[in-house]
Amino acid sequence: MVWLKAAAKNLMPEIRHPSSPYNGHFPGRQVPFADFPTGAVQLADPLPCKRSIVAKPSILSSELRHYPGLLLIELDPHYADPTGIPPEPLTVAATSALAGHLAKDLEQILGGINHLGLILPGALYDQTEILQPGLPLLPALADVYGGSLQDGFVPQLIALGTDQGLLPMAAINPQRRPGSGPLLLLPFCFIGSPDEISRLARRMEDNLLQNGEASPATREAVQQAFGLTALNLSFATVGDLCALLRVQLEGNGLLPLWDLLEHAWFERPGVRPVVLESGNRFLVAGDHAHTLFYTFDDWAQFGPGRALPAAELGEGYQRWVWQQRQYTLALAAYGLHVRWVLANPQLEEILATADGETAKAAMRAIPCLSGDYLIEAMVQNDRESPERQMAVTCHAARELGTLAYTVMTLDADGQLLRLEHHYPLQPQGLKVIIDRLVQRCAEQGTERHVLHPGRLLYSESGRSLRAVTAAD
Repeated sequence: MVWLKAAAKNLMPEIRHPSSPYNGHFPGRQVPFADFPTGAVQLADPLPCKRSIVAKPSILSSELRHYPGLLLIELDPHYADPTGIPPEPLTVAATSALAGHLAKDLEQILGGINHLGLILPGALYDQTEILQPGLPLLPALADVYGGSLQDGFVPQLIALGTDQGLLPMAAINPQRRPGSGPLLLLPFCFIGSPDEISRLARRMEDNLLQNGEASPATREAVQQAFGLTALNLSFATVGDLCALLRVQLEGNGLLPLWDLLEHAWFERPGVRPVVLESGNRFLVAGDHAHTLFYTFDDWAQFGPGRALPAAELGEGYQRWVWQQRQYTLALAAYGLHVRWVLANPQLEEILATADGETAKAAMRAIPCLSGDYLIEAMVQNDRESPERQMAVTCHAARELGTLAYTVMTLDADGQLLRLEHHYPLQPQGLKVIIDRLVQRCAEQGTERHVLHPGRLLYSESGRSLRAVTAAD
């Protein structure tokens, strides 16, 4: 069974250089889970909605600005381990040697940068580390440069290497998560006066991606320093990176996800609401994303599935779950705090006509769901009899894996004690549910039967989830 992941390095396409021979072929990686144990610069096509990014970091004086760029390193899939972690950051000496190659390339591509400051770390990052709300890693680099200024601005090249494995500021230490890539990024920042940075920004946005292929010397230096094999190396701006991601999300039917991410990355004011055709609802404000969770019964009876014919409820709920998992995992991967709220009829009525701020207030008025799973108790017998039999129905779909478990327990006389539906809210929730049910049986000496019908079972007349029966 699998939970489809939706970070850019998983279900969503990985950004690749337009010249890549693999461009357009992005098989989504899947994360296996154990099953239940039996028993603002407009860019011409093809990169629309690209924007330049000029921000004032906190430590730099009012006379200075910074402008970031990136070295995009696309790993050769024939040599890269898709489950591996990015290379360790480089030492100061190794970073200094590499920085010289990058600075030479940038001078060749952009021209006239010797009067500007340039800072870069000897580290590689996944795109989800760069594209966080407020893009904090990039101003952090400029802050390090600003902290080095004692008697006014001096143009210099600063190469940040490690001391005992760590870079000089915690905010720029790479996370090195398993499965990062196959696109890794090396960020850098130019520092200079507002006018100089404004002119440089225009040159970077106009030329860097189109003419920014790294030199053979830089390619060799990067590969040797980090011990990797690259398919493509090219320079780009953050605007280029965002535009590439937008194009590929749109091509995969995920453009509303881009709207949510862009609102958070660039710290747009107000609330950005999105409602998908499948009924999934998201609100982004600041670095928080608010969303509703529906159990099958709620979804079918008063939620987005209420108008569907009974025979279509199973496929409809699967579509809703598929989108919900993609969006929530992607939002979390890109640094947003995802706040789940359990849907109810009153909230549903408010959200049907509410504007963004009103909808956010209504969702925040309800305690958020915490933990990795949710239990929907349908029958709770007050008898204190121990559970002697437990029948677990695993509701699953081929592309989604486990959707829910229906748990029915009986006492020694065969009387129903409990009927519950267990829903995972996070990928790890599946294992937590399994472990808790196994422990529950062990503590009471309960005989357990696990049934796998291979589909989602529900009562068409009741529009409700149900357990396996003899007829199944």
